[in-house]
Amino acid sequence: MLHYTQNDKFVFFNAVDAAVQLTVDNAVVGAADSVDALVELLLCANVAATDRIMFSSDVDFASEEGFATDDAAHELIEAALEASGLTAQADDLLV
Repeated sequence: MLHYTQNDKFVFFNAVDAAVQLTVDNAVVGAADSVDALVELLLCANVAATDRIMFSSDVDFASEEGFATDDAAHELIEAALEASGLTAQADDLLV
């Protein structure tokens, strides 16, 4: 079971107008339609693997928000988390 501390950020992803919007601690950081742009937002917001990362249901239905498929927003987010090193950091925390 994960235990969060007061210092952990609340990181939230939405699918909006064919882009992934990143919100950290209830403040919109920005939106990105590419892996590189989303990585930049994650890095600028100092998102860490220990932060609470959540997705809106519109990410599951991304085609309704202008993405080519329903999976496209999840794929973009997962690729950005991987490229930013957050996935590897999270895996290290589970060891």
